[in-house]
Amino acid sequence: MKHRILTLLFLVSFTFLSAQTKTGFGKTWVFMVSLVEWEDTTMATFDKDGRIDSAIINFFLKNGVPSNQILSINDKKANTKTVRSEFINFLKKAKKEDNLFFYYAGHGYINDNDKVCFATYKGEDWSAEEIVSTVNENFVGNKAFFTADCCNSGGLTLEVQKYPKREYVSLNSVVATSNSTGNWTFSNSLLYGLQGKNYVDFNNNGSISVEELAKYIDEEMAVVEEQKADYYIPVSMKNWIVSSNVPKKKNALVGSRVKVDYDGQDFLGFVEDADPKNNFKIRFYSYTNNETEWLKSSRLKTFSCVKDYPIGTKVNALSSFDEKHYTGKIIKKFMCLNLIHYDDFDNEWDEWEGSSKLEKIN
Repeated sequence: MKHRILTLLFLVSFTFLSAQTKTGFGKTWVFMVSLVEWEDTTMATFDKDGRIDSAIINFFLKNGVPSNQILSINDKKANTKTVRSEFINFLKKAKKEDNLFFYYAGHGYINDNDKVCFATYKGEDWSAEEIVSTVNENFVGNKAFFTADCCNSGGLTLEVQKYPKREYVSLNSVVATSNSTGNWTFSNSLLYGLQGKNYVDFNNNGSISVEELAKYIDEEMAVVEEQKADYYIPVSMKNWIVSSNVPKKKNALVGSRVKVDYDGQDFLGFVEDADPKNNFKIRFYSYTNNETEWLKSSRLKTFSCVKDYPIGTKVNALSSFDEKHYTGKIIKKFMCLNLIHYDDFDNEWDEWEGSSKLEKIN
């Protein structure tokens, strides 16, 4: 079985009340499975420094989730038998008015049966289908929030839509057919929304909705990682508040992406804050996204995509499916991404590609 590297997967569900107070998450149950190493040596390991899973746990602990309503299974302890049994036992403890946050970090892939799966420590299949159906069968609460930061993570979006009578939200780093980044970009984006960062508040009204969080994640993944995020939000939950009491942005540049010149080389950055003297706090993108620096406005350049071809342009694209070049045309655009329909292939093979992977055919 060919494994596709899947770096991080987050499945999240909880009551989106006020992420700024300790009263908003008392009825939330948090189940997390996180791996950066595997017994199967064919699966790449990841750096343990700067893991975002612990930061997410700390967020919920600080915001009112009782410690007995949080269960985290990591690395070698995350074998298939343990994960499955602990998951079911955990879900059965919740009550009807409770809500669920489920998190997974690790490797994911599409198995021989065309199922999106997430690897446990020994590399065994734990499918998105099984995960969502297990919640449906064992969790009596109606609201759950599933997020995934991994290859093929959009498989969760397909699964939650099988339960229209449930209020299941799914946020994923990439569509079901694509690979995902090895960085924590998605996970950080999720956490920033929970923490109430004002640059996630697009309409600057002092609160962050689920829909705004999805939009922020979608843009970050498109620009930074050149991959199309995937999500599903039931109509009844689009206005769920992720975080309230969010401080309003006082400078129009806050929340924008910029380029910063260092010795003749441009680096992508994000404007997190500004002071009255027109200095800006820039967050630079990396494995953990924790590098920031205050810079004068004169150091900042306007961000633009490397290439920007209009819809209908014929291109030669480097496919993520097999790392081969195919001809096709752009049929849709989002930020710096282009949806490519390949010549002589059915629509199911349409693929989102970053502009750096495209060459225009004259």
